Amino acid sequence: MTSKQDAVYDLLLGKLVSGQYRFGQAILVKELAAETGASKHPIMSALRQLQAEGFVQIRAQVGCEVVAPRAMEMGDFFLMFSRMEATMAELAAQRGAPNEVDRLAAINAQISRLPRRDAASGERYRLLNREFHGVLHMMSRSSRLHEQLRSSWAMSDFLISQADEFSRHISAAADEHEEIIDAVRRRNGPAARRAMEAHILEFRMKVLEELETAPAIP
Repeated sequence: MTSKQDAVYDLLLGKLVSGQYRFGQAILVKELAAETGASKHPIMSALRQLQAEGFVQIRAQVGCEVVAPRAMEMGDFFLMFSRMEATMAELAAQRGAPNEVDRLAAINAQISRLPRRDAASGERYRLLNREFHGVLHMMSRSSRLHEQLRSSWAMSDFLISQADEFSRHISAAADEHEEIIDAVRRRNGPAARRAMEAHILEFRMKVLEELETAPAIP
């Protein structure tokens, strides 16, 4: 990517994962050009990259819009994501160090102190959640699996943000994280796997419940 394309890509992805762009919303090249000072070429290159990653759809002679996945597609994604992240949690329990578990607990303590049902808190939780999962991945000592799975974090954030579940789920998520941390601290891999899978599947249920009546989802 060129530096200008990188900047446009980062801007668009940030708006997608934080919920500033909604399902089915048009993304206008002219508006992006005015906002970023970029020409059409780097903007279209960034949009094509986002299309390849599943976030937008470019229609010839029509334009570009944010995807509007069906409920089944979202459910399938979270099912896959839950099992892969659960594997990382299991490996973290087996391979992590005590000081790394302490880092997980410190991150979760920050999450637990966030004001509830607040948009700013939701975005702060999203970022802390990325950090939490990043530490777990580091503890897994599996760089190859990390690289394969990290690309799914953005899609997970995108879907959760569409349902505003980061701000709604702070309290429950902090409790669910505690179960994961406890299992990892006890080096109980199977328990860590089950706790992580249950945590993500809870988000799956909440997202589908919140979005099931949205017009963009048949």
